[in-house]
Amino acid sequence: MAAQFPSFESRTVTVDGVNIHYVCGGSGPPLVLVHGLGSSAAVEFYYNLEPLAAHHRVLAIDLPGFGKSDKPVLDYTIDLFVKAVRDLMACEGLERAAVMGVSMGGRVALGLALESPESVERLVLVDALGVGPPRRVLAYRILLTRGLGELTLRGTARALRQMNPATIRRFWGWYLRRPSRVGTTWSDERIANHGTLLSTPAYRAAYLSALRSIAGMRRLRGGVGVEDRLPELRMPTLLIWGRHDHIFPARHAESAKDKLPRGKVVIFEDSGHTPQMEEPERFNRLVLDFLTEPASRSGEGVA
Repeated sequence: MAAQFPSFESRTVTVDGVNIHYVCGGSGPPLVLVHGLGSSAAVEFYYNLEPLAAHHRVLAIDLPGFGKSDKPVLDYTIDLFVKAVRDLMACEGLERAAVMGVSMGGRVALGLALESPESVERLVLVDALGVGPPRRVLAYRILLTRGLGELTLRGTARALRQMNPATIRRFWGWYLRRPSRVGTTWSDERIANHGTLLSTPAYRAAYLSALRSIAGMRRLRGGVGVEDRLPELRMPTLLIWGRHDHIFPARHAESAKDKLPRGKVVIFEDSGHTPQMEEPERFNRLVLDFLTEPASRSGEGVA
């Protein structure tokens, strides 16, 4: 695979006529990674793949519609994504694995854990969708508007290709209210790659389809929020959250702790929506410790 991930190989599996791409590397207990909306395995877990693969057999999926997976015209829903992860595990012969999801990928991981709890040994949720109602973010309200969302994504793609990366970082830092953190997560290479993705009509269509299947103009779609079902999760569960998340407040994780039978919550006080990128060394160490600690200790406390 690419030089930055020497332990990994690129693979594709075809399920129901759709080619699903994923990367696989390392050895040891299996760990499945699920990226968020508009991302991919290589982008979301750029700082995590190799450190995690030093101790685990890691499979990181490109969900249908994203990354190098096919992008057919269809409704991109949480149920579709959950099925894709389940199918990938079956194709790899994994009856049971630890599963980690970020943002929308956290809701996909939650869906798998709730529907097929026997397949999820441990669960890691990072700033996850579905644990509580999101803040009202203007950018998403624009994208949810038919016609305006399509126009906005086309314009964003053009801007990412033509604007100076430093200008893009300044704008993004202002938007996130985290100017000191943007440089570590939005490199020139990542900005260029994101611009290339957005230039693809099939990618833009998949992105908007997924977003609109999750939320309407005022609230999440029915069934997307699953905070009332958290007590059903019997596996050890770790929630990692950035205190400065501009979409899902950290109080979601703090409230979830009381609902999880074996839950543990860690708040990264200096991170926003992407602690796995903003503080990767601490993040990787925390996840590895959680995955190896005795099950009797995996559900203790808030940090």
